[in-house]
Amino acid sequence: MSFSKTSFFEKSRRLEALIFLLLTLYPLTLNFFFGYFSMLFAFALSAFEWDILTPMKFVGLKNYQEMLSEIVHGVEVLVSSPRVLHLRAPFFNGLKNILLYTAMVVPTQTLLALVLAAVANQRVRGAHFFRVAYFLPATTCPVIISLIFIWLFMRDGFVNYLISPLTGGFKPDWLRDPNFLLPAIALVAIWGTSAHFFVTFLAGLQALPREVYEAAKIDGAGALARFIYITIPLLKPLVTYVVVLGTIGALQMFDLAWVMAGAGGGAGGAGYTVALDIYNTAFVQLRYGYAAAKAVLLFAIIFTLNYYVQKKLAFGRVT
Repeated sequence: MSFSKTSFFEKSRRLEALIFLLLTLYPLTLNFFFGYFSMLFAFALSAFEWDILTPMKFVGLKNYQEMLSEIVHGVEVLVSSPRVLHLRAPFFNGLKNILLYTAMVVPTQTLLALVLAAVANQRVRGAHFFRVAYFLPATTCPVIISLIFIWLFMRDGFVNYLISPLTGGFKPDWLRDPNFLLPAIALVAIWGTSAHFFVTFLAGLQALPREVYEAAKIDGAGALARFIYITIPLLKPLVTYVVVLGTIGALQMFDLAWVMAGAGGGAGGAGYTVALDIYNTAFVQLRYGYAAAKAVLLFAIIFTLNYYVQKKLAFGRVT
């Protein structure tokens, strides 16, 4: 009898191990081919010229030299004739735009998500409805959100209807004016991504010890003082996490620009990004090696910025 019980438990453990392997093998395989293998292939492809139609030709660092020349030329055009930058140096224009976009989106979405999470964490009537309602943008497809906001940002759309009393009747042409196109895309991104990070901060706030806040109240600290000197320092690892993820997503932004500005970047190339340029280089010009070199540069920028952020914010340590 004891032997049969032992045999049963051994079979159960083996079956459990087999199910574990089957459930993990599929995502690991996808991650390998579409993650690590794709990254290594891009590094290797950047040293070749390839248009799919002809065999690969090894060119060494030629693609990187051409990319560096385009960046230098872009700086010269930016200084001399900035209005034609998108025509004469599209890659540098995309690089400039995506850095400006990241500077607008990441700090704003982080601060907005943190403030709204602090508000939603209060014990007031309707707090649960607010949490659910604000999280809804995170569950919506970015393309659908972009299409909705295209209608909202029309010259006679809802956004201009709201702000025209504040601007003396002035109605910006959000999608056709180079001065407003990139901020319009940034506003859509902030609205969508801050909802996701809102939940992240809310989970962190609910895990903080209440005793610290009670002691601060006894010492006479107000709500703003508690938020600045208690909440933010305790959430420092989460802030770093949100900033890192936000930076990665912002620098790789493609879908919003594609829908709201088009493959050419819209008016004056104001909505042109590095991801759009990589797409055009690879699938329009059929220069896959050169596109891979640009992707490697984008990877280097993302890695460098995130390394700096983690070092600057001292990830994982609360001081």
